[in-house]
Amino acid sequence: CCWCDGDTPDEKRKVIGSEGKEYVLIMSDEFNELGRSLADGKDPKWTALNESDYTNSAAVRYMPESVTTAIDRGAMVRVDKYNQSNSERVWVEYDEPVRAMKITTENISDPAFAKAVNKSFTSGMVQGWNKFCFTGGIVEIRAKFTMGLGFWPALWLFGNLGRAIYQKSNDGLWPFSYEDCDEAYEKQPFPGGATPQRISGCDPNPGPGLHPYQGRGATELDLVEVGDSFNGAHGWVMSSLQLSPAIPPHFRPKLGTQPVSYPLDKETGTPYFKMPESGETKDTWYHGLKFGGNNSCTHRIGSDVYCDQDGGVPQVLPNAQWYGPEYADSLTGGVNPFADLSEKYRTYRLEWKEPEDGEEDGYLRWYIDDTFIFEVPQSVLGKYSVCSEGPGEEEPKCYHTPKRTFPAEPASVVMNVAVGSWNGGPSSLTKDTLPGEMFVDYVRVWQRPDKLNIGCDPPDHPTKEYIHHNKELYGGLVSPEGDETCAAVYPRPKRVSIKRGFAAVSTHALVIGTLVTVGVVALGFAGYRHLRRKRDSAAADAQSDYLLNQ
Repeated sequence: CCWCDGDTPDEKRKVIGSEGKEYVLIMSDEFNELGRSLADGKDPKWTALNESDYTNSAAVRYMPESVTTAIDRGAMVRVDKYNQSNSERVWVEYDEPVRAMKITTENISDPAFAKAVNKSFTSGMVQGWNKFCFTGGIVEIRAKFTMGLGFWPALWLFGNLGRAIYQKSNDGLWPFSYEDCDEAYEKQPFPGGATPQRISGCDPNPGPGLHPYQGRGATELDLVEVGDSFNGAHGWVMSSLQLSPAIPPHFRPKLGTQPVSYPLDKETGTPYFKMPESGETKDTWYHGLKFGGNNSCTHRIGSDVYCDQDGGVPQVLPNAQWYGPEYADSLTGGVNPFADLSEKYRTYRLEWKEPEDGEEDGYLRWYIDDTFIFEVPQSVLGKYSVCSEGPGEEEPKCYHTPKRTFPAEPASVVMNVAVGSWNGGPSSLTKDTLPGEMFVDYVRVWQRPDKLNIGCDPPDHPTKEYIHHNKELYGGLVSPEGDETCAAVYPRPKRVSIKRGFAAVSTHALVIGTLVTVGVVALGFAGYRHLRRKRDSAAADAQSDYLLNQ
């Protein structure tokens, strides 16, 4: 296993997924070696950025020096854990110290440097972009987070055709997951003044190295985003899929309100989730999302129910404070309260199961400490349509969102602590909470032996040539790139097919001539078939070699 850390325990090299099938380790980093530098060119798996963040009103300059590996010996623990007005803390050492990656967030004390980078704080963002990528599988990260308002820690996955915080690379790609061509949808006004899909499924010439008539995007899958209270007594976490095209506004609940079928808890007067009965979610939000957590916790303080004494995590709710911008949907499972996010390590796991051949049985499932949190089944990504007719209108106005593609872009891991537009922002940081520290014990990724898809440039979703041709959009290239460290292992190409090419071309052939157009495309795909046969053979050999070395 080329990407695997030798310190990963043998018993963790194979795991069983929630569907009962075996997965093998394809990548791990235990962060046991102390004092590592993750600056570009220093590490084969990661790049710690040297870049100012201009997304989400960020106030940070990401610096490689803000990231290292260290020994975490303990935590400042709240004396009165559940008293939200009491901030008294004492130092408690762990039974066993943890070797971990550490990201430190602190004030910029040098005015000249603050002016030069146009930011008030330094922090760290670590990316696997264009180094280690994978498509599908299980990813698990064990971490503990910063304490207090203002910080915005996150562990997430991002599609390799974009690059986190490099907005020129992401415009028109984030967070699209749509590969087909729907000409009626293309003619609808794109909401929110945002950039429509830059690489469209209707485009015969999408750019260097990309397949014609295949829409592409930069999918975002958040293992966890974290917000803490001013003294750590009332923290929350969110797990989500960010998705575009967004469903029509008719289906989106009003900000601050839960979707229908969220009755009030009779004891507290607060909403809680009830699995919808048939038809109950007909006119609001996504149909068929699944939520977990523990709805039997007994430690109640006011309107809050803590699960620390009962085990597991609290009841999970859709995050009614954020459904996404107009042009993108945030499908979210939110969990609160936690009273120890900065004191205790937890495991955050995402199961990203791609659909079996010819089926629509894919899903995204999130877990915290092995407790099921949230699921997005592939079936919820279907078509959503609505029509309206007002006085004096001769015919109804109809809007629709086409069936989205289940996430299929090669993705890499991102870990960072931001200070921006959420959780109070920079004005909430105080001398009592700075510097802030996030620790990551390990990152581990597994895939099914029959579904190995390891690399940033898979034949069905290529990225390399496009990135190299447009490297200025990405802030330049990283060193080393993934294929310079480990050989890629890909399945046989399936998603880009001759059938799609002809289907897409037949629409355009109505305008420019059926025989000429189909002839040109058939010739083009004949070359693709030849290339695919060579890649099929190489893929089979690579998978055999990989499994023999497990």
